[in-house]
Amino acid sequence: MPNVTFKEQEQVLKYRTDTIQTDKHTKRFSHTTGPATCPLCGGSDSAPHILLRCNNHTLKRMHIIRRHHAVSLCGKEISKGKLGSAIVTMDACNSEKLSDLNIEPPDDIERNIPDWVFPTQQNLPDGVLVMPIEEKGRHLDPKQIPPKDRVIQLVKFKFCSDINPQQTLEKAHNQHQPLIQRPRTRSLQGISRNNQVTLHVVLLGVGG
Repeated sequence: MPNVTFKEQEQVLKYRTDTIQTDKHTKRFSHTTGPATCPLCGGSDSAPHILLRCNNHTLKRMHIIRRHHAVSLCGKEISKGKLGSAIVTMDACNSEKLSDLNIEPPDDIERNIPDWVFPTQQNLPDGVLVMPIEEKGRHLDPKQIPPKDRVIQLVKFKFCSDINPQQTLEKAHNQHQPLIQRPRTRSLQGISRNNQVTLHVVLLGVGG
């Protein structure tokens, strides 16, 4: 497996077999009782907690780096295909959050979502693609597509437990319904015809 060390492969295997060291296992093997507590943040300890929910500064930084790599890789692959010219933005995460954690924002992918797609910059998607409706032909530059002819594709990345992805998928679609409504009602086509907007939730299992 290129670019993955033996130690990293070992840790992934331990996670996937539920043998990674946690306070839950410590209590089980030492035959002690009481809640399993994360030594880093004080939350309920478990393997999914380490990779998804721990609020420790170091782990949060690792979570954000993981997210940045996932979004950047996806953006890179989309840019190679027939939808490459439709990419408006691929944003790994909030610039302020990256700066607070001493992570350099990527310079190879556009990070700012223009206000002609979203009127306000809150709870934004990780990626936006804008293309013309099928019968209106092909435009190389999304900005050149008349507002009445736009099809907007929104991409949202979610990391989840490998054994229970459906719950995360349903929660993500419910949580991000406003993402669909905002650009849809932003349409300049008139009240009788709204923009075609689709949300794509990409689930990534934390165990690989």
